[in-house]
Amino acid sequence: MFNIYILIPLLILGFFLVSQAQNPLKYTYLFRNTILSKSKKYELAPVLRGRIYYPRYFYLPITRQYLVYSDVDRSGPYSTESSRDISNGKTYALLNESGNIIDSIETPYRFSSRSGSFYGTKQYIPWLETGKSDSVSYHKVYNKARDFSSHTFEKTFQELYVQADYVEFINLRGIDGDNYDAAVIFRIENKIEILLSGLHNSHMSRNFQEEKKTNNSEDYYLPDISNQKSFPQSEPIISMVPLETDNTNPFVHFRSPFSRPFRITKYRKTYSSGWNGIMSLYGVPVYVPGEQEGVTFVKFRTKKDLFKIKLVEVPKASFIPFYNLGLRTFHLPAKMMMPHSLVFMESAQNCGSNRLGGGVFVVRPATTDNPAADIPFGIPEKRFYTLPLALQNALMDPEHVTKLSITDDGITEWIPEIEYLQNLIELTFNTGITSIPDGIGNLSKLESLTMEGRKITSVSPRLVELKSLRYLGLDSNPLTEFPKEILELQQLEHLSLNFTLISSLPAEFSQLKNLKHLDLIDTRVKALPESMIGMTELYIYDGGTLGQYLPDAYKPLFDHTKTYNH
Repeated sequence: MFNIYILIPLLILGFFLVSQAQNPLKYTYLFRNTILSKSKKYELAPVLRGRIYYPRYFYLPITRQYLVYSDVDRSGPYSTESSRDISNGKTYALLNESGNIIDSIETPYRFSSRSGSFYGTKQYIPWLETGKSDSVSYHKVYNKARDFSSHTFEKTFQELYVQADYVEFINLRGIDGDNYDAAVIFRIENKIEILLSGLHNSHMSRNFQEEKKTNNSEDYYLPDISNQKSFPQSEPIISMVPLETDNTNPFVHFRSPFSRPFRITKYRKTYSSGWNGIMSLYGVPVYVPGEQEGVTFVKFRTKKDLFKIKLVEVPKASFIPFYNLGLRTFHLPAKMMMPHSLVFMESAQNCGSNRLGGGVFVVRPATTDNPAADIPFGIPEKRFYTLPLALQNALMDPEHVTKLSITDDGITEWIPEIEYLQNLIELTFNTGITSIPDGIGNLSKLESLTMEGRKITSVSPRLVELKSLRYLGLDSNPLTEFPKEILELQQLEHLSLNFTLISSLPAEFSQLKNLKHLDLIDTRVKALPESMIGMTELYIYDGGTLGQYLPDAYKPLFDHTKTYNH
């Protein structure tokens, strides 16, 4: 009997702990703008958003500021970018000791942690020195045509070196195509001069350094001259202390109960490659479990506080208990750490598409005690978590989102929260709804609407309110009649009705005066209204099943050369 009294509380406690791990309201996706710690004293705030590549972290003791920078790729399956967007250069953020961004810049120029300036082949930016991001021309540029001989390069280098009060060797690889790979900076009487080294006629030797503890993995250059050691770089102008990590590989995390910064509490599989054949043994195939991908629930402990976060698209090997979280922290060296010192969390990914919520975050004092402060007013937190992830992400910055794509057969009703995105230009909503809804009329700036491959049989009269619509895609829907509302879309340029059950086009079709492209592959249309003959700008793509049976007067409508002019 005594054992029962002990067992029942233990079972209740175990059930409570499991439910806490699975409850999505207790764990927050990293794409959220408000991520509070358990005590609500701290927040995990974004510094850089997107897929990051070897971020660097520094502390500037004199100004008591932090500098973070990285290449950033903002594209991905949940991105609201209209095209693949890999930054031209790196993105830089300067933070104060409270973890607030006080300045940021994106530039293709190469940053120097020795001088705090950005260097290009023609101009430079003394950002940390002046606080400005304006480019300044060099006082003089040497070897611009990349025609210096080794002797001329060495002689010029030595002449400038003895005049300079500051000398620095910099990496310029990739800034100006394949023209230059490195250069030497000279500060002479407060004027900056540069001696360039060509990529294919190089006078600088390239070396590689890798310091995993500080995430410093990049090339560095030395002048390829005689008696090289007699001409070292100057001491750094500014003091920058690299932040360090205790985890040199963020992509391997074992599920362990031991106390570590990141503890995995649950893994919810969303994809599995199943059993994969790896070899044949005496004619018998050998299979092993393949890779999985899923959502991971993680407890992140720092500053004696706890964050509960969750990550999507986390790969793991089915037969090995480690997870590609891509998480690690960076902090000041132990001898410099103070209770108020900032801690940065890196969320990276080394394979696949961009993980939702990737980037660099900083642990800072909380600016709100409301965990739903970043959700648009009028959307309850429980409702927010039921929305598609792409929409949740878009609602974090509704004013600037211009593109949204949702594809899910399980969605059978219009999602009114989409209407918060008042600047939406392109919407793809391939779901299980049966009608283009009334709510579509509230997206007045739409220029492209795609609702394909599903169950739409009718169209809301409010479609006519989309005065800017230029593309409408309704492919593979069971439409049996041409929606007359489309005739009111005077700006429409491209209409796609492939694989629908429409059997005829209305006599008034020529009202679409700006229509240039009509897709009619595999429909039931056998004839066209006579009024369409006068639509000289229109090209009909029918897959060759309609145009060949119509009178010659209709032939110009099927002239594919029109697409060259469109």
